[in-house]
Amino acid sequence: MLNILPWHRSQWNQFCKSVTHGRLPHALMLTGPEGIGLKEFAYLVASRLLCLEDEATLAPCRKCRSCVLFEAGNHPDYMLVDVEEDGKQIRVEQIRKMIDFINLKSQFDRLKIVIIDSAHSMNKNAANSLLKTLEEPPADSLILLTTHRPNLLPVTIRSRCQKMIFQPDYSTDTLEWLKRKIMEPASAETLLRFAGGAPFAAANYSDEQHLEFISGLINDLYSVSRNQINPVALSQKWNKAGAEYILYWLLRLFTDILRLKIKTSPILFYQGDSLKILQGLTNQLDLVQLMQSYDLLLKNYGLASSQISFNTQGLLEDFIIYWQETSNCEGKP
Repeated sequence: MLNILPWHRSQWNQFCKSVTHGRLPHALMLTGPEGIGLKEFAYLVASRLLCLEDEATLAPCRKCRSCVLFEAGNHPDYMLVDVEEDGKQIRVEQIRKMIDFINLKSQFDRLKIVIIDSAHSMNKNAANSLLKTLEEPPADSLILLTTHRPNLLPVTIRSRCQKMIFQPDYSTDTLEWLKRKIMEPASAETLLRFAGGAPFAAANYSDEQHLEFISGLINDLYSVSRNQINPVALSQKWNKAGAEYILYWLLRLFTDILRLKIKTSPILFYQGDSLKILQGLTNQLDLVQLMQSYDLLLKNYGLASSQISFNTQGLLEDFIIYWQETSNCEGKP
């Protein structure tokens, strides 16, 4: 995709100013929520910088030999590094290959450009290898790192990159874009809110399925608070659905629980009695208890989504038992 997306315009203008004033960094880190289109923006940046036409146009011409090669995935001065299918990590061998590539002379006598997608997936050795290149970057090169979890990258790497941040977007232009991408345009606002303002994630959602899924999670939390479900059985059910996925949505739910606690409108949409049940759960705990529940979810989500293998069912069971003990309202009105 080589078009400027509606929610990328501010960052694109920032990039164009850097090019115009000759302030392009050696390393640029793009950060934002998953589904915001970091990789798509990186592609556009790379295409523009490799384009052989007048840079004053500030957009790739898509016709020159360089643009044709780039769109075909065969450009000799461009390389993509990402997680391989057989694992969660970007390995040190991939980074070493990238370093060899970026130190070669450009065949088009322009920049050598590398995109490291999901840079937070680099293992320790890969990150250390990249750091050496960031400390002494080769001339006429640009390394673009994309990450929706920059906190997992070493501070030494983050500090050597210029950062460009992409915030969740709920604007009219973004909603119009989403309406053109989904089967039921009327559900665009609901989907975008479900996706936390990440349009690409929203385009992959089904409105009805996610409303039912959220209702199911709320009912599970309610059942746990009343000792109506066995924690082990529930952890098995959740783990089968995907621990990282479940913990992510529990975090989204507890964000709304905290918002309800401080008398703020929830972010997500709810169907039937779901919002009423959520409000009831909110009312039976104080703010400190809710914050502690959120903190435990955040910790376990970080473990479930890390490169280290954890017992994901154990992480889910850990939270369920904590929630059961904290929210238990047996005998309460």
